[in-house]
Amino acid sequence: MAEDTPSQFAELAQFTLDRASLRRLPESFCRRNQVAVLDKVDPQADGAPVTVGMTNPDQPSVLELITEFLRRPLRVVRLNPYEIESALEVGFGAGPRVTADVVLTAGMRMSSPPTTVELVEHVLVSAVELKASDIHVESYFDDVDLRYRIDGILHQSYTDIDPRSLPGVVSRVKVLAGLDITERRRPQDGRLRALVERTEGRKVVDFRVSVVPSPAGEDVVIRILDASVGLVPVAKLGMSPAMQAVFLQLLANPEGLVLVTGPTGSGKTTTLYSALAQLNDGLRKIVTAEDPIEYYVPKVNQKQVTPQMPYATLLRALLRQDPNVMLVGEVRDLETGSMALTAAATGHVVLGTLHTADAVGAVARLRGLGLDDVDVADSLLAVLTQRLVRRICAQCTVDMRPTDEQSKLLGRLLNGVRTQVGQGCAACNHTGYKGRLGIFELLVVDPDLQDLIARGEPTVHLRRHARAHGLRTLVEDALDKVDAGITTVAELVRVVPYRHILTTRDERYGNESDEEA
Repeated sequence: MAEDTPSQFAELAQFTLDRASLRRLPESFCRRNQVAVLDKVDPQADGAPVTVGMTNPDQPSVLELITEFLRRPLRVVRLNPYEIESALEVGFGAGPRVTADVVLTAGMRMSSPPTTVELVEHVLVSAVELKASDIHVESYFDDVDLRYRIDGILHQSYTDIDPRSLPGVVSRVKVLAGLDITERRRPQDGRLRALVERTEGRKVVDFRVSVVPSPAGEDVVIRILDASVGLVPVAKLGMSPAMQAVFLQLLANPEGLVLVTGPTGSGKTTTLYSALAQLNDGLRKIVTAEDPIEYYVPKVNQKQVTPQMPYATLLRALLRQDPNVMLVGEVRDLETGSMALTAAATGHVVLGTLHTADAVGAVARLRGLGLDDVDVADSLLAVLTQRLVRRICAQCTVDMRPTDEQSKLLGRLLNGVRTQVGQGCAACNHTGYKGRLGIFELLVVDPDLQDLIARGEPTVHLRRHARAHGLRTLVEDALDKVDAGITTVAELVRVVPYRHILTTRDERYGNESDEEA
């Protein structure tokens, strides 16, 4: 953390501006938080403090992230916004021109009755302020529902949108997202960018829009892509220290395929971007093939998959761009999978996603795409499976015994585990939870497992080997976080598939009855 946080402004002229040192923090992070590394940083002097200029040093969370990135003690000085921009221009060049489809103002007041424009802007800015991941506007014959997905859970919200004003609201959203307002019979997808004006400064937020016809009109779902929360250091994902160390070793490997698996909304994209940030040291060329591009990362060559340029075509072209690291948004078919394995076997680190329930199941999924067992065994380095659980609110945590249903399901897995819940308070909007983190299952393909995969052994044998060699399941990782007071048994049961809980319980204690357990 910072050694000191002066309240007085310093002057940029007092400091040396070194391009390499300025680039020790990601450009997007620096511009978003108005931060710049000052003076020349000596890579060999591990314990020496790093001087950092900020417009607002009184931000503990930002200071903590800077420390995570730099791994050094900080000496913080206060600069004005012009000086920060001047320093960043030395490090990264002129900042990007901000173009937006709409300007939103936090705390905006609506007229009575509100206009269509005000209704749409209020919904969008409210979602950003609530840190929601999605907005749901649902039409019924006699009502309109507005719901925000916050920490993975949908919350109903009051809205002035009614069946009479809904068509105007949908049309306004379509106009902003570049969709056809006359088309009401077919689904449409689009994207819009908003510049959000807040007391603490401006920020740019992207919204991905999906409009689908319904019997009562049209339903709208909007995904919020807030770049300010998109780049998370690997240390903040929620991995245990041992797992994090292994994951970082895997990323440092010169070649091989690392897959991140899990259902939609399980945080796979956040983990992949964390990995990219870890690898983006300026010494390697990083290229991505994404559908769609969710967050733009400075100095990473991101490419959008289109109908004219599908995954396989794009990957083939990217291999001729002399990359060191490739990110494949999703391994979804034989051709994409073959390209990913070929790239991983020919001197590239390949990161990708796959939809599987657990880590070992990724091998069966790759086989199901028609990929050869030997090729999979040669190229696959590891599979990281994850889910997102809500954190207990630190302000209202109390001890609480598991319910009878939870005790019956988990059995002796709960032995020795301290269970807590959040009672609900103003800090967490009376939900008992505040924020989320991942639970993980990391399968590393060791030489023996590589041999089993190449021989075509069934999934049950692969899993038996992995468990015998230390594979910790999602259930076990979640139970560690329950015992540490980070999350609840209810969250474990909510996000981990039922059969995975039974499998972990039976593997550890055998097929004992609940009474014996």
